[in-house]
Amino acid sequence: MKKYNFEIDGKKFEVEVNLLNSNDAQVKVNDKNFDIKISNNLSEPKKSEPKKSEPKKSEPKIPDQSVQGNPGDLLALMPGKILKVLVSEGQKIKMGEPVIIMESMKMEQTIVSSADGVINSINVKEGETIEVGSVMIVIG
Repeated sequence: MKKYNFEIDGKKFEVEVNLLNSNDAQVKVNDKNFDIKISNNLSEPKKSEPKKSEPKKSEPKIPDQSVQGNPGDLLALMPGKILKVLVSEGQKIKMGEPVIIMESMKMEQTIVSSADGVINSINVKEGETIEVGSVMIVIG
């Protein structure tokens, strides 16, 4: 279970995420529980896009059609800086295994695999700043 503290429009949220598998998760927001379905369909418009007050440092990486909808793709859920890539292309991994350490909102986050499989491609480098929606790793 991962714990996060968010502040959105001045309101504070304490969020706990328990990834059950690549399609389901349990989320607790300020002591209220939610069962959620995870969709990687990137063609749908996002309902709540964070407001950007400063210019983008780099363009987000948009996945090509061949990788859209792949439950193994690791997308950046928040903007941040890649501190360490813990895996290499061709490496076999299991769901929940740490793959990237990134800094987001002044906090170090460990990003874990969302599926069992093999690392097909790593689309980020250490020290790189990424935006929301960037495909960081493709798992096949």
